[in-house]
Amino acid sequence: MRGSSQLPLPPRPCRRRKFFVVCFAAVTPLLLAACAAQNRGPAAGSKSAVQSVYTTLDPNQCRKEIDRNDPNDTPYLVCPGVAGYSLIQRRADAGRVSLDVADAAGHVHPLNYQEFVTRYMCSLDGNAEWRVSNQDGRQTPVALIVQVQAREDNDSPERVTHTYFAVSKITPDAACVTDVMDKAKQTESEVRRIADSAHARPCAPPQPPLRDNGNIIR
Repeated sequence: MRGSSQLPLPPRPCRRRKFFVVCFAAVTPLLLAACAAQNRGPAAGSKSAVQSVYTTLDPNQCRKEIDRNDPNDTPYLVCPGVAGYSLIQRRADAGRVSLDVADAAGHVHPLNYQEFVTRYMCSLDGNAEWRVSNQDGRQTPVALIVQVQAREDNDSPERVTHTYFAVSKITPDAACVTDVMDKAKQTESEVRRIADSAHARPCAPPQPPLRDNGNIIR
């Protein structure tokens, strides 16, 4: 009708804007998560997994050698290891056995179980457990777990009174015992967890000396 004024139409709902806001709110967390994952990618990929590798300490499967530096020509055993490493099994004293860690370059690191694990007579379990990191297909030993069987009853020297987990850290330059744990009080998974962090702990102190009537005998 001429001369009549038309009422303004109400604005249409802003469907596109609402759609954009909803989509943006839904997609933003996904984008942020993707960016964070991308930023974490190289660090996570560079982290190496650690697993167990077992080698034998059975004298029948180790190579017998003679210590030419010893005037008594004392024999010792060279047992296979991992990643070019080997374990040298020596008789440390009467009724006592210990290991040396020999790296791929031929450097030998004595573990001296007779000082740092038990002062009593002892023997070794038949296997050594290496904790080995695997990165880009390359194995690197980081710790060693050996069960040391102690005979602490002087009246019955053949009886195993305790079995200890001897945990040793292995670094590019050295190896030493860091932890000694009673097998009866620790699970194997707990021992492995401790072994995997051994690199951050110092070498263990020597065990207290054995005394007889107040005199140090060992």
